[in-house]
Amino acid sequence: MDARWLKHGILIAGLGLASMAQAGLYNTVLDIGAPMPAFEALPATDGEHYGSDDFDADVVVLVSLANHCPWVRGMDQGLVDLVASFEGQSVEVVGFSVNRRDDDRLPAMKEHAERVGYNFTYVYDESQALGRALGATRTPEYFVFDADRTLTYMGLLHDSPARETRDGEIMFTNGDPGAFYAQDAIAATLAGTTPDPAETRAQGCSVKYE
Repeated sequence: MDARWLKHGILIAGLGLASMAQAGLYNTVLDIGAPMPAFEALPATDGEHYGSDDFDADVVVLVSLANHCPWVRGMDQGLVDLVASFEGQSVEVVGFSVNRRDDDRLPAMKEHAERVGYNFTYVYDESQALGRALGATRTPEYFVFDADRTLTYMGLLHDSPARETRDGEIMFTNGDPGAFYAQDAIAATLAGTTPDPAETRAQGCSVKYE
């Protein structure tokens, strides 16, 4: 099949990874074992541009984010803690935003990343192609890929999604988290074992596709 370059350098092979992959339990586009979508030259909050080939760790985690979303804000600290927990290990986390509202675009992303203390690469995809190729429908939503860049886990950070209230309070839906799905999936993938569960249903704000 031929390869197609989309706006801002998103590369999707053939008719696109979305159309080639079988849907999972909660994802209408990808199933576990699907390849990671390739992308090129996406601008990041650190002033650089990144493509999928720039990340060579044994585990790459893509996370769908949106600055405005109270569910993202409610779990920002959990994401920062997750990244810190794998410091020194072969894990790279890449957050991405695809929404086109002003408070989710790159200038606002830079402000949010600095304020919260994001300790990972955070890129913006104006074309929205990366989100579509992943079948991302919620913010936040996690996608874990192994050294061969095949999908091993997708879904929630943990079993008690949290949102930030208008008063700035963090409210967990099920009390303190007890099952840390993304962290366990990353550890299992590093160890070469199969995450269990491999899929959970993401909860958060809806991705705003144009």
